[in-house]
Amino acid sequence: MLPLLLLSLTTSHEQRVRADDEEIVVTPKFTPNKDPKKFLGIWMSNGYGLQPNPDSYTTVGKQVTLRTSAGRSVWSVILGLLDGAHYRWWQSTDGKNWSKVDKSDNGHKKNFSVTPTKVGTVWYQLDTQYYTLLTPYLKTHIYSRVAAVHTLSESVNATDLDVTVDDDYLYNTSDELSNTTYAHAIPIPDNSTGILSWSVDNTNLATVDEDGQVTANNKGISGSVKVLATMTNDDGSKITRPVSVEIGGGLDDRTVNSGETANFELKGNTGGDGDDDGNTGSVTVDWYKYAPGSNSKVKVASGPDTNYTTDKTTFADDGSYFQAIITIKAGKVTKTITSNKAKLTVIPAGKPDISIINKITDDTYPHENNTDLILNDIINDDSVTYRGSITNESLEGTLKNGNYVIPLRSGTQINSVKVAGETLTSDQYTTIFDDETDSDNLVIPIKDLNPTESKAIEVNTTVQGILKNTSFKSTPYVYGTDNDNGVYRQDGMTETLNYLSNQIEPQIQDIDFGAISAYSKNTLKYRPNELNNPNNIVDVEDYRRDKGALQVYVSQDNEFIHESKSATLPASLRYYNNGSHTDILNNKVLISETDIGITLDPIAWNKSEGLLLHINDNQLLTGKYSTTLTWYFENSI
Repeated sequence: MLPLLLLSLTTSHEQRVRADDEEIVVTPKFTPNKDPKKFLGIWMSNGYGLQPNPDSYTTVGKQVTLRTSAGRSVWSVILGLLDGAHYRWWQSTDGKNWSKVDKSDNGHKKNFSVTPTKVGTVWYQLDTQYYTLLTPYLKTHIYSRVAAVHTLSESVNATDLDVTVDDDYLYNTSDELSNTTYAHAIPIPDNSTGILSWSVDNTNLATVDEDGQVTANNKGISGSVKVLATMTNDDGSKITRPVSVEIGGGLDDRTVNSGETANFELKGNTGGDGDDDGNTGSVTVDWYKYAPGSNSKVKVASGPDTNYTTDKTTFADDGSYFQAIITIKAGKVTKTITSNKAKLTVIPAGKPDISIINKITDDTYPHENNTDLILNDIINDDSVTYRGSITNESLEGTLKNGNYVIPLRSGTQINSVKVAGETLTSDQYTTIFDDETDSDNLVIPIKDLNPTESKAIEVNTTVQGILKNTSFKSTPYVYGTDNDNGVYRQDGMTETLNYLSNQIEPQIQDIDFGAISAYSKNTLKYRPNELNNPNNIVDVEDYRRDKGALQVYVSQDNEFIHESKSATLPASLRYYNNGSHTDILNNKVLISETDIGITLDPIAWNKSEGLLLHINDNQLLTGKYSTTLTWYFENSI
């Protein structure tokens, strides 16, 4: 078995290998070209994009291929469009003496395949020549590095792969100058004899060929693609490892605070070692700005710089776009590469300045004394609408993650919530109960409110649960954060809602006719003086909003029952009016009435009028007697 060979490059282009204790110095047939110099993926000098692997390992009878790709500077390509590539492979078995590889042995091919017949090491070097058949004497030579093919007596399995790419950013533009790179994989151990293959995880972004050449899409699709190297060992086992390549239009969007500058930089490789042979042209980068909402561009810079820094930004720059156009000139020939448009987002500085104009309306009952901030005589089932106009009057400060809060009387039914004319679903807003104020705080998200921006809020509700006259004060407010993530709050105007029970609220006095003697047969018992005029037997609060005609009745539900429930009082309760009377036992008797629009007055009787007790007999059981009166307050037709 041949010992492992260690290979290194010296500054004199000699290569030294060690076999056992003997050091072998390899002298290239030709001085290799330096690595090509690239400008954003554009070749600025001649060289090899893909050098043959410096060390390839195989076994006797197993083919190995040295893959290469030479290229010329963009100037050479432009000025020598008719030149064709021709390949000449050279080989050496001792590292000193070189001979041409015969054409029949693949010596004139770009990728050189060889099937070793014995254990050992053979060195190879490629001379890539560019010329036309009419002018073969005008040749451009590009010389590769020396590649060694080590033939082992036994195969060696790879346990891992070290995968790299020459350029980790490729352009997705329609030109073909800057959209390719090469991927490389070094096996571990490095004398592994497996076969390497390539694939990508997203062919919409990029493709890769068997040489490891990665080509970006030319349709403007951006993203990150994984280039996968797979080594298949001789025993069938596989090792796969990825490397990422970003695909884009050359520029990334930028976000800055107002007052800061923004820097746009062309992505990709902008330099490297390399000869300047044939560099007879020039490269210019023109930078353009598109104002917000405009399709017209204005040149803002021109020169060799691959980055552009804006002046200090203001919020007026928010939403503008920047673009670079790269122009390559050689003689009378010009090539251009146009980057994507990169968006500039400017975050306003300073604090927001929110103004709130809020008002309320009773859509059911427009009371004559109602104002934008005060509603009167609101009753159950009224439709009340809350409106708010929220404006950020700041020229720089943004309200971020804003919410508009309306304190509602607890139990209020929310019918609809609109923000800027858009109706929110019930899961887009929340209500939070406040025990201290007995209110439901309606929290409405309004998101960001940019400088000079306004949003309209409209909330429609239905009044419910009003059992008594009450007043409720509500102060809507906006809260969120400012540009520095500090808490911001602004209150609106206080709104007052005066609720009405819409009911008759009587206070009815109990009547105590006092003691009855055994000799009171066929006598009339009068009420005590404190229940006679000018004192009221029925005090009334008439809280009806619409005062229709009303009638008041009274009825005795049952006879006077002894406290022992063993006897009844031989008496009748009568209603006296203008000298006549009516017995009210199980009889609804009209007591009072009003006309439409008239408030119901309290009820008061003179001593000889109203409810009086007539004693029918003197067969009395000593004790207390009582009955129940029912009062009726009815709308009359």
